[in-house]
Amino acid sequence: MLASILSLRPDVVVTVLEDSAVLLDLQTKFFYSVNSTGWLIVQLLENGTSKNGIIDRCSAWGAPNMEIDRIESFLQVFLTDGMVTVAEGSPADADIQFKGPWTAPVVEKHKEPLQRIMVSAFDPSLPLAE
Repeated sequence: MLASILSLRPDVVVTVLEDSAVLLDLQTKFFYSVNSTGWLIVQLLENGTSKNGIIDRCSAWGAPNMEIDRIESFLQVFLTDGMVTVAEGSPADADIQFKGPWTAPVVEKHKEPLQRIMVSAFDPSLPLAE
């Protein structure tokens, strides 16, 4: 049976930080931070999976049923900001191991895009190093 497959766009760059991650959307230049369970979900999205596949996997990792809304809210950030693509097909079966107690997935979109954080050495408004 074909399902809607959610996949992280190829131009979303992920940097792993111990058990969490930072994502950079190269289209919008916005950064996103995810906690350990958020990183697990991002790994599922990197491989392509369905919304139900994510919920089922989170339940297997210890997510209580009452956390389904928080998982869906986490996914909604990615959908709303266009960081995932939606296609029809069969989900991939990713072997992602979870160690530790379950915590609700958290994604934080940083307030400033990269072009406002980065400073160019060629910016004429900056003083020259002496």
